[in-house]
Amino acid sequence: MMVALAMPAIMGSVGLATDFAFFHMKHSKLQYAADQAAIAGARELSLAGANSSTIASAAESFARAHLNDSSSALKVTTTVDSKAQSVKVDVLETWTPFFAHFIGADVTPVGANATAGLFGVSKLCVLALTPTGLGAVSMTNSSSLKAADCTVYSNSDNSASFYMGDSASVEASNVCTVGGVKDNGKLSVNNVVTDCPPIADPLVSRARPTFGTCDFNNSVLTTGSHTLKPGVYCGGLKISGDAQVSLEPGDYIIKDGPLLVRDKAVLQGKDVGFFLTGFAGLLHFMNDATIDLNGRESGTMAGMLIFDDPLQKSIVRIHSVSATNARNLTGTIYLPNGNLVVDPTASVGQDSAYTAIVAKRLVVLGGPTLVLNSDYAKTSVPVPDGIKSASEIHLID
Repeated sequence: MMVALAMPAIMGSVGLATDFAFFHMKHSKLQYAADQAAIAGARELSLAGANSSTIASAAESFARAHLNDSSSALKVTTTVDSKAQSVKVDVLETWTPFFAHFIGADVTPVGANATAGLFGVSKLCVLALTPTGLGAVSMTNSSSLKAADCTVYSNSDNSASFYMGDSASVEASNVCTVGGVKDNGKLSVNNVVTDCPPIADPLVSRARPTFGTCDFNNSVLTTGSHTLKPGVYCGGLKISGDAQVSLEPGDYIIKDGPLLVRDKAVLQGKDVGFFLTGFAGLLHFMNDATIDLNGRESGTMAGMLIFDDPLQKSIVRIHSVSATNARNLTGTIYLPNGNLVVDPTASVGQDSAYTAIVAKRLVVLGGPTLVLNSDYAKTSVPVPDGIKSASEIHLID
């Protein structure tokens, strides 16, 4: 008798527990769909020409396809925040529980939401790749960096990942660091973000150019006018004095010696790229040298101006630009295992259509200004993938 009287309550409890389990299973599926739909929407947001309607359509299509539900019981709402570069997706399903229905719970809404954001979505002018250490991007003394239409990004998780000296200044559309900012100078940026997720090296899959044996050995030019051909320059290429050097289009492999331009020498060329390899294959533009270079327009080195061999990992590689007349450095400077030290006494890069720097570290010492333009339409030097749009997509809520 007692069991019989208690049976409805027992069955009701079991039924409600079953409904509760189904509710949580359904919520988990909706949450996963919301997460992936937000990511899909953010991916659409990163594409040129995307608008709110196309982003919402992409998110809703993904959610419905994942849940295999085209009914009106499922409602997908997408909110695009273009300023914050984020996409929020709300997924709501009206569901009728089986057992709770008998106690008056006819319809139970089940909902989930997720927000995905873009990090480093604007044009990329600087990416410091090192994951640790003070001053992965370091501005010292009275140095200045102008990257008015692009992002400066540091992957270092140090609390002073981006370091600013007392009289240093930076102008950029965005500064984003995995760690923090030590600002003793003037950081003229509206959007400074710390605790950013690290960005993967956008050029890590870039193939090394193929090359054979030496075409030229220990090339040293100190005076006169010269026109050089592409090839393998074993022992490096050293230009000094008042030598004036023009380069024919192509790939210049600088092997086991530096690319050195100093004194009052001139180095100029269009559609040229330098691949630095070997123990001493380093870049040094110095003194009163004039540098007027446009990177490769096609081939393996397309978009590259300076490419430091990624296989050179065993030593500290320090490249330097301190020439007083390095006004045009159009293209990408890629130094995956190298530090770039810029120490000019006159502005560098101001005549470049665009200059992008991806290096282990960037250090700007006590010179006037390093200018990193991003006027891609003004040059036939292509912009490598990941530089023109360097977006990383992450769930943020």
